[in-house]
Amino acid sequence: MRHKFIAWLLMIFIVSSMAFAIGVSPVRKVIDFEPNKEVELDLLIRNDAGFDIKALVYARGELAEYIGIKDSLMTVTKEESQKKARYVMKMPAAFEKPGVHKTDLVVVEYPSSFGQEGETAVTATASVVTELWVRVPFPGKYAEADLTIDSKEDKVDFYINVLNFGKDDIKEAKATIKILGATYEEIAAVETQTISIKAQDQAQLITSWIPNVNPGRYHAIAEIEYDGKKIILEKNFEVGKLYIEIKRIDVKDFNLGDVAVFDILLLSHWNEMIPDVYGEMTVLDADGTEYTKFKTASVDVAAQEEATLKAFWDTEGITVGTYTLRLLIHYAQRVTEKLIDTEVNIDSITTELGPTAQVVAEEGIDRDTVLTVLVIILVIINIVWFVYFMKSKKKGKKK
Repeated sequence: MRHKFIAWLLMIFIVSSMAFAIGVSPVRKVIDFEPNKEVELDLLIRNDAGFDIKALVYARGELAEYIGIKDSLMTVTKEESQKKARYVMKMPAAFEKPGVHKTDLVVVEYPSSFGQEGETAVTATASVVTELWVRVPFPGKYAEADLTIDSKEDKVDFYINVLNFGKDDIKEAKATIKILGATYEEIAAVETQTISIKAQDQAQLITSWIPNVNPGRYHAIAEIEYDGKKIILEKNFEVGKLYIEIKRIDVKDFNLGDVAVFDILLLSHWNEMIPDVYGEMTVLDADGTEYTKFKTASVDVAAQEEATLKAFWDTEGITVGTYTLRLLIHYAQRVTEKLIDTEVNIDSITTELGPTAQVVAEEGIDRDTVLTVLVIILVIINIVWFVYFMKSKKKGKKK
């Protein structure tokens, strides 16, 4: 057990050192355009590796031709937590288009031997990016906005960040937010406060909504008005959690040795149809030994409705007694799990629903991705364990 614990610690150290060896800040730097102006800027390179590293800094993207790197290659020692790299932005006389012009400052990590005489082939080990934005003002009044929605159980907060990219101040800006249901019917509307925004500045419009509605997915349309102009933003958000409840499990007309038909009654607590819902059932005896495992067919569960899954258990060779059924209901990257105490008699099966749990897979992480990560982790564990075992064996021989 101690050996496994050491192997896990070593694995965590290796993975973390690979992932966090170098960092950069700030994530983004925003400056305002001034014709032919030269601005000296800097970024901070963090050394989180615990050993000396060399960092190569270069610019890429739309503004790369206007950027000169003063500290393009630098060493960050293990004693230094961070180090500045300086660069210069030489602005042109004009840009063809107003708005935000973006470029990247890339920091590439190399081994400390990079650049030494006799080094013929060196591979970069990691890279990080920070952004530089140059804001070119629009003539007159011009604003852009983005909508952020923070949905809690008892309240939904709407935040609208308004950026005034124009040369003139905005005297009055406010927003009305319409909330639409699953069939795009309007169910509520809320308004923000009224604010003024100086030229080349930004401000925030805020409002809230109390969601006296069923759990589900909803749609927000934000209409921002400022000094006779208008911006429309749209975004989906969720109230409550997507959840399918296991209501009841029935077995009718059963005789021991036959195929038991389980009717699994489900209830959707969501305001939209949930497709491809299926169950997976595992039969365990009192000692936790797995007898069998089987799946159900898939069904679509309508919004706020009940649906039934059928599961079939061949009880040939099964004896009278107490069993535990582990039922997993799979839907929309989620799993509802329930343990079921089951009494098998000669002519009946009775069930009692036990604890329930719900597991939610992270968005964008599918089964293949998870398997790939697990394989990589197992390979690392095996390598670390082998090295540790060989060292322990050599020490044993010396004794």
